[in-house]
Amino acid sequence: PNRITMRRFFTPLSRCFTTAAAASHNRLASAAGTLINLKLYPIDDPTTGAYGELVRKARKDLNTMGCCRLEKFITDEGIERMQEETVTLSENARGNQKGRRTNAWYEDGDSTLPPSHPRNTFFHRNFGAIRDDMIAPDAAIRSVYDSESLIRFAADVLDVSTLYQSRDAYQALTINVMGEGEDLHWHFDNNYCAITLGIQQPESGGELEYIPAIGRANYDAIAEVMQQEKSTMSRQYQTTEGALCFFRGGQSMHRVRRVGGERLRLVAALQYHTSDDATDSASKTERIYGVPVSEHVGAKKVIAAAAGSQKF
Repeated sequence: PNRITMRRFFTPLSRCFTTAAAASHNRLASAAGTLINLKLYPIDDPTTGAYGELVRKARKDLNTMGCCRLEKFITDEGIERMQEETVTLSENARGNQKGRRTNAWYEDGDSTLPPSHPRNTFFHRNFGAIRDDMIAPDAAIRSVYDSESLIRFAADVLDVSTLYQSRDAYQALTINVMGEGEDLHWHFDNNYCAITLGIQQPESGGELEYIPAIGRANYDAIAEVMQQEKSTMSRQYQTTEGALCFFRGGQSMHRVRRVGGERLRLVAALQYHTSDDATDSASKTERIYGVPVSEHVGAKKVIAAAAGSQKF
């Protein structure tokens, strides 16, 4: 196998990554070892047969079903900590997406197309979002996101040479917050593969419903799905507490069904990419997350990345 590497990537103006910052990152990455259920998922040692078997199974599920779910990926203690850390953030974020709207591609629409075209079909956002800049540097979910073992494992599952964290200062790591009557509209993701982590499951509803590999430009089929309450082509799954899910959301249109009950649905989205420059524009961030363009802090100067370990 190739030598495993964990690297920090800098923009030209960011050569100021200090020893203290490096030590902080290493501490957080190490802490992830107490959060990830390594007994069930031995992702810390890619040289073992168990690791190779885990990667092959995950790849098979992802390629055949469009998703892969690793139940109980996070320890019970880890989930308790994440829930405790998210309580105040969740209450402050409740409904902060309401009043915003977007199409399924997170774009403004296309004036050259008819008003009835799917790209000119807009959805109101009906949930809350905890942005990356709201999450503490030492939060448990960030420790997992920064984990060298996880990034390397994700690169192997996706069969890519290197995987990078997003440079987006607001959506590299986010947590969706959905309460009674809230949902998430039909949409496509903008990254290679969505990776989510269940923090808290609602009393009812909140299933992720998706249309496997429908394609981003298959407009007739997309329009048909949008007009139906329940598509005959759809599949769905529940993001259970502690489950790590890989999902090809860039080509599979999907939504989160309405949540019921008093218990919030909390699901984190961990943004990794195959390039080291992934970030959204300031104008798009304002439209989706409400951060004024004048207050946008720009792309992250320091991100983590890891190379895949070997071919399986």
